Amino acid sequence: VEHGIELKFGEIAGHDWRWRKARHVDEDVKEHAAGIFVAEVDGEILGYISTRLDLEAGKGRIPNLAVVASVRGQGIGRKLIGHALDYFRTEGMGVAVIETMASNPIGRSLYPSCGFEEVGRQIHYACRF
Repeated sequence: VEHGIELKFGEIAGHDWRWRKARHVDEDVKEHAAGIFVAEVDGEILGYISTRLDLEAGKGRIPNLAVVASVRGQGIGRKLIGHALDYFRTEGMGVAVIETMASNPIGRSLYPSCGFEEVGRQIHYACRF
C-alpha cells in the first residue's frame, strides 16, 4: 500500500515508502520482538518475517515477510512462513492470517501453497492533501 501511495502521489512529508515500511517493521519489533524471525547464512540476512499474536481471538498474523531479491525462489520465504506457522501452533493460535496485494504475484502464489486460503479482498484508497 505504501509503495502504491508513492507511485500515485510521490513522496509524502519528505519520506519515501521504504521509510514508512521500516516504521511498520519497527512497530512489529516493539510490539512482539519474540515473533520476529530472520533467515541468515554466515551472518548475512537473507530475509525476515514478523508476527503478531491475538491471544484472546486465537489469531496469529503475519504483517511482514521479505526476502532479499538475489535469493528469491530458493525457498527462504516458504521456510520463514513455516517457522511462523509452527510458532503460532506452539502459542495456541487457531488460525493464521497473511495479506498480499493483488499486484504481488509471488505472494498470490506462495501463500496458498503454504496452506492459506483466500477469505476476502480489500481495496485501498488514498487522497492527497
